Amino acid sequence: MAQQKKITFGGVDILRFLAAVMVMVYHYGFWVWAFPDGVSARATGGIAAQPAIGAWVESGWVGVQIFFVISGFVIAFSAETSTPLRFFEARVKRLAPAVWICAPVTAVVLLIVGLSWPTEAVDRLVRTGLFVPYAPWVDSVYWTLGIEIAFYAIVWTLLRLGRFHQMELVAIAIGLVSTLFWCLYYPLGWADLAETRTLDLLLVHHGVFFATGVMLWLMRFKAVTTARLAFCALFLGGGALQIASSVDVHILKVGREMPFAPPILIFLAGVGLMAWSLRLDLSWSGWRRIGLMTYPLYLLHDVVGAALLGVLIRAGLPHLFSMVVVGATMIAASWLVATEAEPRIRLLLDHTVFRYRLKAA
Repeated sequence: MAQQKKITFGGVDILRFLAAVMVMVYHYGFWVWAFPDGVSARATGGIAAQPAIGAWVESGWVGVQIFFVISGFVIAFSAETSTPLRFFEARVKRLAPAVWICAPVTAVVLLIVGLSWPTEAVDRLVRTGLFVPYAPWVDSVYWTLGIEIAFYAIVWTLLRLGRFHQMELVAIAIGLVSTLFWCLYYPLGWADLAETRTLDLLLVHHGVFFATGVMLWLMRFKAVTTARLAFCALFLGGGALQIASSVDVHILKVGREMPFAPPILIFLAGVGLMAWSLRLDLSWSGWRRIGLMTYPLYLLHDVVGAALLGVLIRAGLPHLFSMVVVGATMIAASWLVATEAEPRIRLLLDHTVFRYRLKAA
């Protein structure tokens, strides 16, 4: 057991970081001008279209689906040797500090750029800080947290019932329900259901990605079997259908055609690289630090980075150069959050909320 805890996944951390950068570049190079009604576009103050840049980065949103696969793998791995209390504590200490740091910064920026009244900003900030699973939040990127927490709740329930050994069956059930939904999505015309938040939280929409991650965990640490390979392939197919539906949603929002193949191929390549990297010895501790900073990078980059991007472009700097400057700034800020601010809040939680965890255990 002690030996398993020392295992690190440098390749997974690298992929997690690249996925976060993909999402960031997609927002800065495409979304901020292609969807003027979006909060990040409004945070810029309005900028000119950049079709030359957008053509290269318009599929970067698929980094979120890669995040979900990584989460399925990492959570299954970490939960196997945990207790319900330790698992709950670890998830709180992983999710909460970054939100409590980044959300207030975003709320302040919303006030500065005139996108929110003080009372509205406070309401959004409270909802975000309390992890309310339904909008509004201080930034639309927080939509993924409720989905992550829903998956965590399933894993915690298995631990609490002493049934974690059934994780494989539960993951298969989640993946099958999600895959069936996407197989029926186009034939039955379920476009409206694809935007239903409750189905998000029930993992009907994104369960295929978490299930894929669990299958990768099983094949890495248990055994590669024909059944697991088949389920993994099936769930990857379901994931491809979900991504295709997301392209449809993007097309409706931006009012222009977008390709289906690139995001699907990027997703499949990402999962393939992840599976390949699990066999490599990438144990440098720096990869872990890079992996940890992707979460605050994801939370900070959208509104805060877009507002800075607008300032630089209005100052006369080229769009692409401004993207590089803002991206580097957001990465640096995320590094500070992950290495300086988050550890202090975790320490505070240890001295307050989780002070008596050993007695409770």
